[in-house]
Amino acid sequence: MAIVLNSILMSIPFMMFHFTKRKLGPTWGYISLVCFWLCLEMLHLNWDAPWPWLNVGNVFAVSRNWVQWYEYTGALGGTVWVWAVNILIYKLIGARSQGSGARGRALAVVIAIVLVPVIISYTIKPKNPALTNRVNVVAVQPNIDPYNDKFDTATYDYQINTLISLSEQKVDSNTIFVAWPETAIAELISENNIFSYRSVNKIHDFLKRHPHLKLITGVNSYATYPMGGFHSETARMYPDKSGWYDGFNAAFEMDHSDSVHIYHKFKLVPGVEKMPYPTVLSFLESYSISMGGPGGSLGSKYAPYPFIINDSVKVAPVICYESIFGSYVGQFVKNGANVLAIITNDGWWQNTPGYKQHLYTGALRAIETREFIVRAANTGISCFIMPSGDILQATDFWVPAAIKSPLVISHFQTFYTRYGDYIGCAGIYLAGVFLVFLIIAWSKAIFLKPK
Repeated sequence: MAIVLNSILMSIPFMMFHFTKRKLGPTWGYISLVCFWLCLEMLHLNWDAPWPWLNVGNVFAVSRNWVQWYEYTGALGGTVWVWAVNILIYKLIGARSQGSGARGRALAVVIAIVLVPVIISYTIKPKNPALTNRVNVVAVQPNIDPYNDKFDTATYDYQINTLISLSEQKVDSNTIFVAWPETAIAELISENNIFSYRSVNKIHDFLKRHPHLKLITGVNSYATYPMGGFHSETARMYPDKSGWYDGFNAAFEMDHSDSVHIYHKFKLVPGVEKMPYPTVLSFLESYSISMGGPGGSLGSKYAPYPFIINDSVKVAPVICYESIFGSYVGQFVKNGANVLAIITNDGWWQNTPGYKQHLYTGALRAIETREFIVRAANTGISCFIMPSGDILQATDFWVPAAIKSPLVISHFQTFYTRYGDYIGCAGIYLAGVFLVFLIIAWSKAIFLKPK
């Protein structure tokens, strides 16, 4: 469905480009192509069936030294760059029939458009700080098979024991927080009664042994609503009609006290964690892919606020798929976060390129925000990512591991963090202008047609 829908959506910018080029000429046509394409990418970042995985600017996730200027433009700046280079190369090929002077000028423009951003990127890339800070953080990779073991109730004790054992190997008196992966607590936890579960009590005992420590962990959770009271559009009724409940892909921030702070994943995977437009398409929920936890659409809430570790460290809990949404991650930073914790379960990919692509795309968020990233992945790749986008201590895939690093804290907000996807917004406004001109041109063609 994703392939078919994306194919249809991708055809629309080209169709609009075709009309604009015919009515307004080639130059405006090519400009409109970029604008209409930005509309598509903004749609995939913001509508109820988001799928920005294929947004063009993500292609530089493996060439991060070329796009250090993403701190000003975000990944949409890379989209514009790719389109500009391709259009100019196309024009250069078309200049073969012109004189050598015209071809030379066109070639010079192409070379400049390719090289200048790269040169600027290497110039502005920040130097990685010396990692001598005594304060450190730990990321844990338990390596639990999500298909066969993770949601098997018989393995819950083993999973928690593994997570605690790996954490104990790296935690010291200077560790201020530990990051565990998405749904590290696989046992379905009621948010109305958190400390009534064996898994949570084991974790609480671990934290009591380290009272200076905080834990950020993924949790498979749910919340209940009384019958006749408020409930969300994704809530489901209990079979006995005694009330409603919502399932969540959540992150908990815990310490040795009874205080627990909760974040619910907002950017849910369409067709897996959420059925788009549930009031209309709820009848399709039975066809959604099961990835553990409650079936059907999960609950969510727009709340990109960080967990407060202490007065100087505030951590954004970025859950899995959310790490490919640059502007959403930037909202955490605007709200005070100065460290990003990406917690994920990439074992669903098995041994395909998907888990690597997810890692590299998430690394773009470090450049956009110039924040340090702690990445804890169930089966890998776990790592630390510097504000420059450089990846440190990357673990092997599908092996248990725990890694520790000094904490790098930023004290400023980038241009992109402050203004978000302004390039995409500009593309939408310009596309609207082109659409108005097209409507006017079509109207003239219809109503002023000679008799």
